[in-house]
Amino acid sequence: MKNRTKIIIGAISLLAVYVIYVALPRPIPNEVLKSSDSNLTGKSAEITVFDEDVQQISKELHQILKKVDIYGSIFGLGLAAPQIGYKERIIAIKESYGDYKTMINPEIIERKWRFPWIEGCFSLEGIHLTQRYFWTKVRYQDLDGNYHEELAEKIIQQEIDHLDGILITDY
Repeated sequence: MKNRTKIIIGAISLLAVYVIYVALPRPIPNEVLKSSDSNLTGKSAEITVFDEDVQQISKELHQILKKVDIYGSIFGLGLAAPQIGYKERIIAIKESYGDYKTMINPEIIERKWRFPWIEGCFSLEGIHLTQRYFWTKVRYQDLDGNYHEELAEKIIQQEIDHLDGILITDY
């Protein structure tokens, strides 16, 4: 019984730390569009040509993520191209502090165990209750057009939603 109580208290403590972390105000760069911007609605275009323009969008996403990244942060961090004015299927995800991965044309190919989740978004104020899958597998292309599949963090679900014109307030 003592172990179960410790586990429950630990889980509640971790959730409280996460909620506080998500709710902490961060300086949001001016490049990030707010929820009223029409670029955040509608589906983004699939990338078929992997050229300098795609490289430039990726670079911009990484630069903006670097501005909002907090050293020591263990929670997901990502940004989608529509959030900075590009209607293209490109996202960037934090791998570790100062290291970001670009995913082009990402899609969820498997998912399991949907549950309520609390999230924040650079394009919205505050925190919001959503529905996310605990386990997801994604397929995407890298900057050279090569395909990859991997298990994904929950943040990727939010960024793919952005590519489809869905905000967390739509849940």
